[in-house]
Amino acid sequence: MENYTLGPPLRSYGPNIKVTVILVVVGLLLCLLVFAVAIEIKDATAWTIFYVLAALYGGTVLRQLSSRVWLHETGVSWRGILGQGEMRWLDFDRMYFGSYEIHAHYVPLGTFYRLKLVSTQGQKVSLGERIGGGDDLAREIAKFTLKPLLQKAMQEFENGQEFGFGAISVSKSEGVTVSKWYSDKKIPWQEIEGYESSDAYFKIRRYKKHFTVNVASEKVANKHVLRAVLDSVMHKVWQRGPSPAEGRPVT
Repeated sequence: MENYTLGPPLRSYGPNIKVTVILVVVGLLLCLLVFAVAIEIKDATAWTIFYVLAALYGGTVLRQLSSRVWLHETGVSWRGILGQGEMRWLDFDRMYFGSYEIHAHYVPLGTFYRLKLVSTQGQKVSLGERIGGGDDLAREIAKFTLKPLLQKAMQEFENGQEFGFGAISVSKSEGVTVSKWYSDKKIPWQEIEGYESSDAYFKIRRYKKHFTVNVASEKVANKHVLRAVLDSVMHKVWQRGPSPAEGRPVT
């Protein structure tokens, strides 16, 4: 962007190198294969398929190479082949962030990230796979947005309202509810022994239960705020409990 309406950028993020390399290698091999077939059979349909595939390949690589994100004091902005946009921290509502690994015939290709931002006006943008350093970008966004989002969450929590974090919601009276596609699992505050979060999963451990309740991180909205809410609430719960030492959050 030439004109930064959000002020000068504090940080910039370019295309994800690993994703770019995978797109180039896989796309090039596929195009060469179709090209070889078209030369061999000398058929108009084969050549049409090759031209369409080559155009799609070129467009995909160009889209990847044009991806940029800038972090500002007042928000985040981005640019791509289809346009550009921005989101101010004042309009920020939710962030979904998670990691996943890709393997090709048991050969690890690396860890990749999904990052989706949603504003209070319903604006949505996905930045993860295309941008290098998606995990660092998510951490920086969390720093800028934690305080106002935590104040809002704690205010509604103290007023007795259920507050949602995507697939996980919290209620002062009922505890934590984890939404699955087949059912909702309610976990009273007194049953929570510990919890931990990573780029891949958010896990809740329960007293006298062998299995943890796991939720993919990319399905949890504002995981950094959820963690802060649980830290505040569970500190009080464990102080009242018979064995608070057993229930320290796992880091």
